[in-house]
Amino acid sequence: MGAHLPVTESRKRDRPERLEEPRGEAAHSSAAGRRQAGGAERTTESAAEENATLGALVAGIAHELNTPLGAIHANHDIIKRALLKLRDILADEVVTPDELVEVRRVVRAMRTVLRTNGVAVERMVGLVRNLRNFGKPNPAEIRAVDLHEELDGTLALLSSPLQGVGVTRDYGDMPPVVCHPLSINQVFVNLVHNAAQSMPRGGSLTLATRREGDSARIRIADTGKGIRADLLARIFEPGFTTKGGRVGMGLGLAISRQIIDHHKGDISVESELGRGSTFTVSLPL
Repeated sequence: MGAHLPVTESRKRDRPERLEEPRGEAAHSSAAGRRQAGGAERTTESAAEENATLGALVAGIAHELNTPLGAIHANHDIIKRALLKLRDILADEVVTPDELVEVRRVVRAMRTVLRTNGVAVERMVGLVRNLRNFGKPNPAEIRAVDLHEELDGTLALLSSPLQGVGVTRDYGDMPPVVCHPLSINQVFVNLVHNAAQSMPRGGSLTLATRREGDSARIRIADTGKGIRADLLARIFEPGFTTKGGRVGMGLGLAISRQIIDHHKGDISVESELGRGSTFTVSLPL
């Protein structure tokens, strides 16, 4: 049997000899090839990032449109049943006093439904308009608004997702706030909708407003699932979500932060896992 070579020596003999580095034109050609390959890799990576961003944008648009569309869809059934009720009452062209009371009740209900649908339509029109600027307010549409009316409109719009959730309005004295109302309403819808989704089995939602110095503060607190401390720093990233442990929420919170930033305000969150979250929006007065 032949003598065994040391392991190190065996490895040396098994390896091919090292080729000399190319020189002159060959060296330039090799370097150019490497640069071209690197550029191709970067182009592929850039395309993948663009596709991921586009996917997140589409998901975000669908998420934003789904809420007002859901409200309109639910109210459509209410309007249909109300019209059938009025048809039955007026079928014999005679209205008794009891039927007149019912007619008035139906009309009041339809007014409320149509007002909610109006908010939903305005929300969708505003969303499409804002897509061109990705949350940048149009100075021509900035005016003084009652934030309490905006919050009430949000609750009316989200009445369906909030079924089973106890809502508390803790409104303080608040002067009108100069802002872009459609954009601020978009922020409120995002925050309240996320709160509703964090409480699938019901819970409590509190909307509190206070004037603190030169700022208007709006706190939206829920008793939902909460967010882990190590994830709080990421929740305003486009596409981030804690739903089912996956990323895919869309752009709701990212757009909300941009809107508040453009208003020279601030948005923050406090959360405790298993106990709920509180989002605080501050706007200058």
